[in-house]
Amino acid sequence: MEHEQFMFVNEDIRRSEAGERGEDRLLGKLEELRLEGNYHIFSNVGLLLDEWKIQIDCLIVSDRCCMVIESKNMNGNLYFKDEEFYKEIDGIETPFPNPYFQLTRNIRFLKEFLRNVCPTMKVTGAIIMTAKSSRIREKPSSYPIFKLESMIERIYQMHSNGLRPINCAKFEEIVSLIERSLSPYVMPPLCEYYRIDPGDLVRGVECPNCGFLGMQRHYSTWKCGKCGVTDRGAHKAAIREYFLLVKSRMTVKDFQHFCLVDSPYTASRLLNSFTNIEGHENGRKRYFVWKE
Repeated sequence: MEHEQFMFVNEDIRRSEAGERGEDRLLGKLEELRLEGNYHIFSNVGLLLDEWKIQIDCLIVSDRCCMVIESKNMNGNLYFKDEEFYKEIDGIETPFPNPYFQLTRNIRFLKEFLRNVCPTMKVTGAIIMTAKSSRIREKPSSYPIFKLESMIERIYQMHSNGLRPINCAKFEEIVSLIERSLSPYVMPPLCEYYRIDPGDLVRGVECPNCGFLGMQRHYSTWKCGKCGVTDRGAHKAAIREYFLLVKSRMTVKDFQHFCLVDSPYTASRLLNSFTNIEGHENGRKRYFVWKE
């Protein structure tokens, strides 16, 4: 039986994969870039300022300005009307979050982020539509939204409109600050992210041979009730899946429940012998986390 969230998760995965392909095309195009003076290209930038966290697809730091580049891999006919952004699907206007506001928010963040290092640094940016088949049918003149093929020229324009070049030491200080401050995005467990009840998951250790879920612990190994194969380390993949799907912490009881292990002694021994996780104490309770 198909889960109620199946179609939504499937579509979200498709969008994520499309976004990654678009970012790859953008970075490939940036190999043509040859700016005068010093510049540095960052991709997939996560930065944190107190409780304010942002994610930038691409950040170009030059000795004249900082350029925030946001990529969107959307095909078809695209329309920007004032604050609205929508795509025409089968003749129907389907609204989407306007990437212009994401861009302006990230520019505002970067200005604040650089305030103590170089308050005069100009911060600008653009939205780049990376899909080959996208058509921008309506675009307000104030929106810096362009197709991928024109991106290099737009970057040259932003760079030439920047301020007087800063010295090499100041440029290196800005680049170093960003490198030290990078805060990678940490994906929450997928059940939390997609609001799926962990109780809806099919539990058990998966057979590495036939994919059957529910291998039985037999003496010191796991045995598949379907194909008969045995595997001493089959539980390791299940532990990793638990951290990806359910929670960032695992107790012995969690392991027993998720992997269908009856004996708490066996569960404790298997967890303590697995080198990819580390144990922690919280009062009298012991839990395990995945090693980064």
